[in-house]
Amino acid sequence: MTSNHKGRRAETVRLQNVSTTNPAQLWLAGLAPAGRKGMQSQLRRCAGILLPGSDIDSYPWQMLNYTGVMLVRSALLNEGYAVATVNMALSALKSVAGVAFSMGILDADMLERIRNVRRVSGDGCRQGRALARHEIRSMLTAAATYSSVRCQRERAILLLLCGAGLRAGELVALNVEDIDVSTGIVWVREGKGRKSRDIHLAVKVWTQLRRWLKCRGGHEGPLFSRISLADRLGPRRLTTTGLTGLLAQLRQAAGVDYFTPHDLRRTFITQLLEQGTDLNVVRQLAGHADIATTTRYDYRGRGMLDRASRAFCCW
Repeated sequence: MTSNHKGRRAETVRLQNVSTTNPAQLWLAGLAPAGRKGMQSQLRRCAGILLPGSDIDSYPWQMLNYTGVMLVRSALLNEGYAVATVNMALSALKSVAGVAFSMGILDADMLERIRNVRRVSGDGCRQGRALARHEIRSMLTAAATYSSVRCQRERAILLLLCGAGLRAGELVALNVEDIDVSTGIVWVREGKGRKSRDIHLAVKVWTQLRRWLKCRGGHEGPLFSRISLADRLGPRRLTTTGLTGLLAQLRQAAGVDYFTPHDLRRTFITQLLEQGTDLNVVRQLAGHADIATTTRYDYRGRGMLDRASRAFCCW
């Protein structure tokens, strides 16, 4: 059975286990795995604001109304959440309201009122950062102090994140079958928004991935598995939590300032833009549907603006 068939079968089983009376769970079930966890967190937070002590399963979503959505908007802003986080929560609530309407448990008038709640304007404080090249090199060097299997895994993970722009969820979901060994192409079967894409790896990234595959072995299964304290490679898939932990250890070993796994994706996009890659090409490589999203990953900084301004000539 292929990985695609296994994935579809698992998805069918999961959907069969979802409550058909809970619009929030129905909406979450339709999301790609890459985005589902984040939206679960958003709805859990919203439910707690709307009815203290409740969660996604216990909150009566058929009671969702304009006042409640405005309450969530106000509460999140007052608690200091970023503009993007607040707008994501509003989007989730509007989507759940749409499902509730389709189920016949929310009327059209209330749905329209909820959809009329305005997004929060403004960029707010910019999150994250792009890493400098010397920081990446420092971590690759630090990995050399690990055992052979751990060194090759950590280096492959680091280069796939910052050299191919994979999201954390996309990376841990990869199977060996998603790698075309002869061409250096990685197939992201189900990225954010259920969109698939193929990534042609840079030579250095592909070289390191081959080293990892040689160390791992070519048997089917997760591309990246957990490694025991005895430095034995196990069968269990690496999780996003495990990924965050190993990157934190690598960062500390290299003396690199704090960053998140998603900052490595920001690094990938920023480096492409610094090298003069067309913005629309960068959008496609990153798997973004909207080019405006790609521009928010541009961390080239004030220096780039100063150089462009000083070098400009129209005569």
